[in-house]
Amino acid sequence: MLLSASEGRHWRYEVLEHADGYLVQMRDLESGEVDEEFATVFRTMPVAFAYAQMSAALDRHAAAAMERSEDEESALELEASERNFIALSERLGDVGISGAALRTWNRTRDLKPRLTVH
Repeated sequence: MLLSASEGRHWRYEVLEHADGYLVQMRDLESGEVDEEFATVFRTMPVAFAYAQMSAALDRHAAAAMERSEDEESALELEASERNFIALSERLGDVGISGAALRTWNRTRDLKPRLTVH
């Protein structure tokens, strides 16, 4: 279930419910495709929301920099969202785990135990 979305210039950062917490995924605004490489799972909802907002602010700031427009507002927004994410992450002890690491963990858990002979 989609809980929240923060839009950057090129990507939308969606916060979804996940069996292990809250998944933040990146969706291309033009094609609507999800980037499988960019996925992070957080244990707490406030940190997931802050991460999505920070990621969207970074996307907007990077787009402004590529257009060579001196957008002080996007720089201030990025700085504020980074501070907010770091503060929440430290206070709640939630740094997140990449989706790739979580998929690997789940795959190894599903494997049959290997016997070791000494």
